[in-house]
Amino acid sequence: MDGSRSNKIPAAVALHVCTRFQRGGSERRLGDIARALPELRHHVLLGAESDLELARQQTGAERVWVLPTLVRQVDPARDLASLVSLWRLLRRRDYSVVVSHQSKAGVLARLAAAAVGDHPAVHSLSMASFGPGYGRLENWVFPRLERALGSRTSAFCVVGDDLAGCFTAIGVPRDRLHVVRSGVPLPARLRPRDEARRLLDARHGTVPGRRLVCCVGSLEPRKNPLLLPLLLRDLRDGSADPPDLLVVGDGPERDRLTAELSARGLADHAVLTGHLTDPDHVQDAFRGVDLVVLLSEAEGLPQVLVQSAAAGTPFVAFDVEGVREILALGARGSAVPLGRLDGVVDAARRWLRAGPVGGEPQVDLSSWSPESIAASYRAAFGRVLGMIPESTRELLSASG
Repeated sequence: MDGSRSNKIPAAVALHVCTRFQRGGSERRLGDIARALPELRHHVLLGAESDLELARQQTGAERVWVLPTLVRQVDPARDLASLVSLWRLLRRRDYSVVVSHQSKAGVLARLAAAAVGDHPAVHSLSMASFGPGYGRLENWVFPRLERALGSRTSAFCVVGDDLAGCFTAIGVPRDRLHVVRSGVPLPARLRPRDEARRLLDARHGTVPGRRLVCCVGSLEPRKNPLLLPLLLRDLRDGSADPPDLLVVGDGPERDRLTAELSARGLADHAVLTGHLTDPDHVQDAFRGVDLVVLLSEAEGLPQVLVQSAAAGTPFVAFDVEGVREILALGARGSAVPLGRLDGVVDAARRWLRAGPVGGEPQVDLSSWSPESIAASYRAAFGRVLGMIPESTRELLSASG
């Protein structure tokens, strides 16, 4: 690299295109990028199903607006209209880089950037749109799309090595894949478990003295929340110390989950808190329960398991991308073959019998520090924009 060049990314404008901005990992990554690259001015274009005010609050972007034709579901007429709108925007605005978030925006924004021809594209993603847990159509269409777009994508920022491996396997060049963790609130200190549990009981009405199995996340079909009543039933069946269920999160399946719990006579053994806005309250949930479960069909690298590991609480999860990656870092937990609820029940019983372990968690979560995340983004975008800051080179050299 030419040593005479500035060690800062030049003042420029990044256009972020996001299919849907709600509360999730992809949305947090957009904010992480904006904070990691303050030299850039950030413009954010969102799909129609987005929370505009939330996006303004979380990203701090210079400009945030909505493209009404950009929707999550496949809609040929709207998708074509969105593609044309993006192409026109890139033709008239001198954006230095186009950053796409989530699957639909990832395809349309990169196609528009390729059609214009002079806009480098970065695709940031927290999970794939193909693989186990997806249907035949997705597994036919998306690998082909990503293989075709891979040569036109300057860089991919993915949450974990497992996800990078998925893209390498379909032909995306490995040197374009950058592993950058998603920022997630981790505790600066851990409360004693009994104190965290007392707070849970006081805030949410969980019954003191009963074991607690916890699920944290959006109540949407991909997360399989309707398996929770079956899991709770099987864990309580014949147990001398049957657990209750704590569900932290909200989403479209909440009413069906509540109905299923009632139909199975389990309503008195389950507490649904809804979405918790206070990070301390979420961390108390991870710290105060006996076990965390994740029943997702697909993930990239589950952030709830990172939080569970940071709290020193064991987890049981279907064996999707990222679960074994977290276990390899020293987390306590079990990976069960996808769809095997009986395996989840068996593993959960083992962890509940084992009980909590004292002392600090022995898991390496250093790559989730804000400093590490920012350095990784600066390295990836620095390469795309033609330079790497000297401070980032020093940090990367020191870390390995």
